[in-house]
Amino acid sequence: MKRRGQTLVVFALTLLLLVLMVMMTLSIGMKVKEKMELQTMADAAAYSNAVATARAFNSISLMNRALMGHMVAMTGVESLISWSGYYRGSIHGAVEAYNMASLPYVALLSSCTSNPALCKCATKALLDIAETQKDLQDKERDLKGDWEGPDKDAGEEAKGLQISSISKEQQDVYTKLTERVIDAGLAKKIVEEAQAGSRFGEEFVAQVSKVNKRELEGGWGCDGEGAACSRRNAGRKLHFVDAAMGSRGYPFVTRRGAGDPIKRKLQTLLPDEDRVMGVSNEGSGYFPAEGKKTHAANPIDATEVWADDHGNVRIQFNRGDSPCPRSSLGTGSAESHVRSNHEGDSSDQHQWTGGGDEDAQHHTMGECTQCPGMWPSHMDYNYNLVTRDTDNWGQPKNYAVIQRDYGKRPPKRADPWNLFFRFRFSPSREAVEFDNSGIKLSEVNGGTDISKATALSAGITYYKRAGPHWREPPNFLNPFWRATLVSAHVDEQGKNEDVQAALQAVAPFTAEAYEALKKKGYEGW
Repeated sequence: MKRRGQTLVVFALTLLLLVLMVMMTLSIGMKVKEKMELQTMADAAAYSNAVATARAFNSISLMNRALMGHMVAMTGVESLISWSGYYRGSIHGAVEAYNMASLPYVALLSSCTSNPALCKCATKALLDIAETQKDLQDKERDLKGDWEGPDKDAGEEAKGLQISSISKEQQDVYTKLTERVIDAGLAKKIVEEAQAGSRFGEEFVAQVSKVNKRELEGGWGCDGEGAACSRRNAGRKLHFVDAAMGSRGYPFVTRRGAGDPIKRKLQTLLPDEDRVMGVSNEGSGYFPAEGKKTHAANPIDATEVWADDHGNVRIQFNRGDSPCPRSSLGTGSAESHVRSNHEGDSSDQHQWTGGGDEDAQHHTMGECTQCPGMWPSHMDYNYNLVTRDTDNWGQPKNYAVIQRDYGKRPPKRADPWNLFFRFRFSPSREAVEFDNSGIKLSEVNGGTDISKATALSAGITYYKRAGPHWREPPNFLNPFWRATLVSAHVDEQGKNEDVQAALQAVAPFTAEAYEALKKKGYEGW
């Protein structure tokens, strides 16, 4: 008896098994592909955040360098103002030197009754000295008209070098950084690009992470936890001021000693026979505390900008007649300084030996941001963080959290191989549902909504100066900020709380899974 169809049954069963295997392979492969796509988007967002932060920090650092360069140039202008005043002070120093040079002739007047010749030549010498002193004083007064215009212009030049508008430029850079990183602007842009290639519309979502805000925002006066903050409190010593003081490399600003030009000019004011033997000069430009005329280390805090000059003028009187001494030496002291403060402060000064500006307020600097003080507002690296090795010395990490919402896909159109099954495995023959579409767990497993796949990635902006400078702490003085991807556990906060908090805010189920894996010792973070 012929039996037909056995092979067909075996073939049908084999084909069913083959179809199920293909479907399973496609399903797993698609899930892996989609997971890789999601993680790649998160990595791209985290790295982009880190790059944007590095570029912003480098821009802020370059602007700070420009600010410091202008402040150093300001000390140069202030030094020139003070040195110019020192010339006027040296004229009065010459008058004082003539007073000393006249002492030998004054002593000879006591012999007028006994030695008329000595009396005569001593009297003549004193008259010559007095006439020369009057001429010097007249010439110093004649300078006033030629002085006031350039002096005012020089004060305005120093004020203009303060460029307080740099603070606004830095704030603009930081505002853009806030939009891109703290408000997830870059991540949202990446998501928008991905949406354009998706078959299912608005299935991707970029979440905002509070970690990014905390890691970046240092607040006013560096009272926050983040890396970038505005100018430090006025009562704290500023490393920006220290750096500016150390950058005044030109000798004329730091230790002038520029007496020879004044000596040559002063010689033209004296009678041909008399000689200016020397004009000594010491001076500097600096940023002291309020009212402190010194450039020693402790009072430097940029409340004011000063420049001062001081030294001596040595004159040789050579017009004595016999039997009186032919020559006589005299020394007089000379000083000058300019003191500039912020607008609204009336303590500005420009003084020199024998005189000073009647109105020194044209030397006033710009409006103070933390009064008293004339140093412009600027952005600074949070100095509170540079000792915290467990927090990466304050170098900011960022989290990018991207989600794919499978619930946004149309039913029965998403993936044809992700099927819905109803199995009957229980003794009562009740159906046990198995939803292979990945939207929700069964009631037996808690009915948890798992429709949103979540990927988290971490990036960091770090400070690294090429060469043997690895010990240099992070700062906003040099543009050596870089970016890379890192483990989400790159610091203590990330390991202990940040990852869970970031996931809990957008996907509690994912946060629970993370904690369960962490408790089991999984370290792939």
